[in-house]
Amino acid sequence: MLMKANKIIYAALAAMLFVSMSVFASSQPTPADLILHNGVVWTVDDAKPRAEAIAVSGEKILKVGKNAEVLALRGRDTRVIDLKGAFVVPGFNDNHIHFASAASFFWNIQLMDVHKDADFAARVSEYVKMRPGEPIRGGGWGAYEQWELGASDSAGTKKAWTPDRRLIDQITGSTPMFIAKFDNSFYFANTAALRNAGIADDAADTDDIKHVRDTSGRITGAMQVRNARSLEAKFLGGEQRPDHKKRTAMTENVLRMIREAGVTSFQDISDHEQLRLFYEFLERGELTARVNFRYGIEFWPQMKALGIKRLHGTPMLRLGAVKGHIDGIMGTSGARFYEPYDSDPTKTNRGHWRPLTWVSPERRTELNRGPFTQMMIEADAADIQVTVHAIGDEALGVMLDMIEAMTKANGARDRRMRLVHAQVFAPRDFDRLRGLGVVAEVQPFHLSDDMRWMEERIGRERSKGAYAFKTIRDKGAILSFGSDFPGTSASIYPINPIYALYAAVTRETVRRTPTGGWFPDERLSIEESIKAHTWGSAFASFEDNIKGTLTEGKLADITVLDKDLLKTKPYEWIDERGSVKVNVLYTIVGGKIVYQK
Repeated sequence: MLMKANKIIYAALAAMLFVSMSVFASSQPTPADLILHNGVVWTVDDAKPRAEAIAVSGEKILKVGKNAEVLALRGRDTRVIDLKGAFVVPGFNDNHIHFASAASFFWNIQLMDVHKDADFAARVSEYVKMRPGEPIRGGGWGAYEQWELGASDSAGTKKAWTPDRRLIDQITGSTPMFIAKFDNSFYFANTAALRNAGIADDAADTDDIKHVRDTSGRITGAMQVRNARSLEAKFLGGEQRPDHKKRTAMTENVLRMIREAGVTSFQDISDHEQLRLFYEFLERGELTARVNFRYGIEFWPQMKALGIKRLHGTPMLRLGAVKGHIDGIMGTSGARFYEPYDSDPTKTNRGHWRPLTWVSPERRTELNRGPFTQMMIEADAADIQVTVHAIGDEALGVMLDMIEAMTKANGARDRRMRLVHAQVFAPRDFDRLRGLGVVAEVQPFHLSDDMRWMEERIGRERSKGAYAFKTIRDKGAILSFGSDFPGTSASIYPINPIYALYAAVTRETVRRTPTGGWFPDERLSIEESIKAHTWGSAFASFEDNIKGTLTEGKLADITVLDKDLLKTKPYEWIDERGSVKVNVLYTIVGGKIVYQK
């Protein structure tokens, strides 16, 4: 009997010991997988804006605080990195890139900044060495020359540069080359491409091709072409599209550029094949940045049928938003304005509506209740986020009409309607932003690029409403920053966030003009700018609850820089040649270091 009682007592004591040990174990802090300490941490979290160290467990931030309290979470297997005073911010989130277009830069020749014989020959030589035997396509020559010649009339008293095949035939040899000027007003073919197309040196013009000739009558290779896309295969010796292997390599190249720039999330507008590649990279564990993917707005019915709506997917790869276009771009004088462009000698060009929105140039009332508005209303009703490219002041005015129509049809809701680019507002429309829940999806480097010729295009008075970030914010819209990487047909836009921050803070070109900034009252602080490029872009995609600030419990998406942007001057970030002088030391996505300098 005594033996049995002892067994019961021993069992009870063992149970109590187990419970005590469990309670003790559960009271011990979770050891961190990664600790960053001795840093200058700008969290973008108003509750705790500054810190010295961050602890990460798994994919999430475990602790943000002082060095000692974070280092107390070090375990046996914790990786500890001494940042030695480096500057830490939430991972940059780019609100607007065209990934597939950027990938094509790996495959196409890029000539936007070329308008001299020597530069043309050098760029072609560089391309041929990198990709021997690859047919040469792409181009974009003359985009930056237009500003040197004058935005209103590049063919005025100064003659625009045009390529000549004698400059590069020896370099390209039998490799065909067929490229376009930035505005597609001219095309160019080398001798190998002309031979593919059956065009002799003394060929006559046709209905489809008007040749440029030198003083001796020789065809230079430059030409005006009708239906150029249908003729491309003929010049290049067959249909030229990258296969899956090549697109995989192109995708990896752009992902490398993105992580090296400290970007941990990007919001993309690309084709379906690019989306498939993102999923392949994700399955292999090779997707090194988070993707928020947008289809064209016309695909909303298919998305609804498949059950794809806002926040569909995972934090690594999301769908659920669509993008439409209402007008053109400033670079080609296609952005839609209430009044004609000042630079238009006929004083009739106000820009244009894009095909899905077009009803007739002057029938705005009909436009507002037309098919595009109906698509927006129906997509919004299906809980699909709507984002629309709108640049000119009338385009933005019409978009505000459309948002009001959406609200009337579907009721007030947290829809975070995104005005993509939102470049030029009319004074009459600024106050309409308040209460509409608008997100201004802006790309500040557009400002540094466009200010050189903006006043020539639309005059100084209208330019007061251009890239008016401070006013947009003060009137009630949320600012979200990005790059528009790799650019338009008229401009190159780098992925590196430092360009956006520099533009927003200085409102100057990288060459430091104009001194003090273009309409300097619209300058933002560096703190406001970092917030727009982190929290603002997370808010824009309904993901501010999981990323965008360095807050305990959020995803451990972190960027570490070698310069404290809060203490250094903007001129220390970018030199006068346009080269970034701020180095990314670490890019961390979900607690994983995807880039280390």
